[in-house]
Amino acid sequence: MDIKIKKNITVLSVILLVGVVGALAFNFPKKATEKPKDLTPLIKEITQDTKLIDANTDHNQALDVAEYAVKKGIKFPEIIINFDTHSDVYLNYPVMEQDAAGVESWINELFVKNPNLKELYWVMPNEESNKPSLQTLFAENDFSNIENAVPLYGNSLNDDVPWLYFVFNPLYKKAYPQEFLVNLRDGVINEHSRNEQINNLFFKKKYKYKKIKIITCTKETLPDFNGKKVFLSIDADYTSNSGFDTVDDFKINKTPTGISNTFYDIFKTIKDKNIKPEIISMSLSPQYLPKKDHEFVNKLFKEIIQISGMRDEINTYKRRYDPDPHYIEKHYDR
Repeated sequence: MDIKIKKNITVLSVILLVGVVGALAFNFPKKATEKPKDLTPLIKEITQDTKLIDANTDHNQALDVAEYAVKKGIKFPEIIINFDTHSDVYLNYPVMEQDAAGVESWINELFVKNPNLKELYWVMPNEESNKPSLQTLFAENDFSNIENAVPLYGNSLNDDVPWLYFVFNPLYKKAYPQEFLVNLRDGVINEHSRNEQINNLFFKKKYKYKKIKIITCTKETLPDFNGKKVFLSIDADYTSNSGFDTVDDFKINKTPTGISNTFYDIFKTIKDKNIKPEIISMSLSPQYLPKKDHEFVNKLFKEIIQISGMRDEINTYKRRYDPDPHYIEKHYDR
């Protein structure tokens, strides 16, 4: 082949190669630089009617917040909205017979001690609702474990929920409502079943029960509350989670900016859904929130309270986290 022709082909090849590489570099998706969103306008707006705001360590200290609110003369709302990776409800477990409800079961006690409270909206992180293994776990019923205490995670006693139901009906598209009865003597919560034999096993006529609703959803499927007053509870592990003592070792690992923007999303959801938080409780949950995020979230809590124009009134708490994550399994045997 003629040397000139070969040289021209080589030059042309180089030009084409440079062009292709340049085009790929231009079209390759660039990693967006995450910028923190301004929380100030949102917090000022949604806390206009808030009567109490508190930052605390462990999530069961939300019970201390509730008790403090009642002592202040605040009428306890009918609804609690809980942004959390866990439901914080335990089924078939006599919470009131223990010294105090733990972080895994504090909402049981909240339902017992506050007659007005009728509904819980558990707002699950999108990352959790999207995970296929958790979607199938969410559909499983607890018949095989019917005599044991189990954490509420989706279907409990409904055998009509198909295994892949939440794969095709994920929580970010459709909320999942359930009805339960809570024993007002011991705080035992169980789902009301269509099977009368199961109902007879769980619900005794000699005890008083309160009917409650628990709706599991994401921020997208949280309904419009049309200005209803609520108890707003935020667990920091909704924003970033170490996977400790969490179903299927589920983890969320975010940057400080990612955490801050998740709080922004929470408050924007509260605003967009016309929710009026009468009481706000924010929990650090240091066993669940990655240690690297503790200082940042603590500062963020202080900033949120400062923006609200209120002060953190509660200095002492009766509740604390039990350091043994297997407390129930070791101390309670059905």
